[in-house]
Amino acid sequence: MSRKTEEIKKSILRLEDIQQSLAACDGKTPENLNLIADRMKSELENLKLWIGMLYKYNGTSKSRAKIAASRENGKKGGRPPKFVTELKKQKAELELLLENLHSQEIISSIEDSQKIDEERRAAEGKLSEVEEKLSGLSKI
Repeated sequence: MSRKTEEIKKSILRLEDIQQSLAACDGKTPENLNLIADRMKSELENLKLWIGMLYKYNGTSKSRAKIAASRENGKKGGRPPKFVTELKKQKAELELLLENLHSQEIISSIEDSQKIDEERRAAEGKLSEVEEKLSGLSKI
């Protein structure tokens, strides 16, 4: 167990002691209420400090696997910008929509097939726009 975890556990135990001392008052206002309040404030600040330190170092460990994956991603240019990821997601959704429309077109009536055909053309137009944007980005 790390020192940070130990300190957090100790701080929680001290807060539980403070809670018990308050519970022992049986509804009466304790004479040392200011002292108890100061102890509680101090322990809460201490707890916040140690939790902050604990989270500060999360994810900073460097295993061999993380280092290798980071190097591979760096060779590919690193993480793509969010808009590129969104375009790829939109492309996949449009391709799935086209597949679904195609399967509906096979089993539909003539009136439905006209409506499906319009939807398919609109989806194909959007798909070609997305593909153009993606191909334009790969040239950069």
